[in-house]
Amino acid sequence: MEIVIIDDEPKIRNGLKHLLERQEGWTVAGAFENAVDALGYLSHHGADVIITDIKMPELNGLEMLARLRERDMDAEVIIVSGYSDFRFAQQAIELGVLRYMVKPTNPRELLQILRSVEEKKRGTVKKPAAAVHNLLVKKAVDYIESHYSEKLSLKEIAESLYVTPNYLSDLFKRHTGKNISVYITDVRLEKAKEYLTIPECNVASISEWVGIGNSRYFSNIFKKKYGMTPSEYRNKSVEFET
Repeated sequence: MEIVIIDDEPKIRNGLKHLLERQEGWTVAGAFENAVDALGYLSHHGADVIITDIKMPELNGLEMLARLRERDMDAEVIIVSGYSDFRFAQQAIELGVLRYMVKPTNPRELLQILRSVEEKKRGTVKKPAAAVHNLLVKKAVDYIESHYSEKLSLKEIAESLYVTPNYLSDLFKRHTGKNISVYITDVRLEKAKEYLTIPECNVASISEWVGIGNSRYFSNIFKKKYGMTPSEYRNKSVEFET
């Protein structure tokens, strides 16, 4: 996946470049300090994702985006701005921006968004279970994927789908081969593996982010599933990258 970064603040521009280039399969095709240079590059090369600031000299990010849209460029765009101005956000929505983020940016949130873009472009979404053909179970899976970082219960998921917990539990097990609680844990641990590739994210924080508040319990179930502790998995990942 090719990404272009546009920000006139060197610290932010270089920080984003460093973060994204460490992700497997991602390439920062260009990191520009102004929208004019970026527009020139994008007019000839294109990109899968554009991450841009708004307020920059000569040409702002929204004006650049409007010109790109006139040329039918369909790259996904993420705005990273120091301004939470409603007018900017409204214009961004009209221009089809995927997400409007206010600085300072949360790195894990940005990575989540980019991974969802990557999965969308591949035409598939990774799931711990096999392909599901029941619509209600699919909706349950989607709900879990969207709320895994929160406290989740069978009762809550069933209520969101307007069915009884017992009915959903039986249906889910029949179509996925897993209890819904096991599936939730599998999703959380898969997400944790992604965060563990980011050295700046400590294990206790990752445990919170994936909805498992107790870091000791998190480490125990991680080791039970993968045969190594979160720290050991991180060290192995770093060794593999180097």
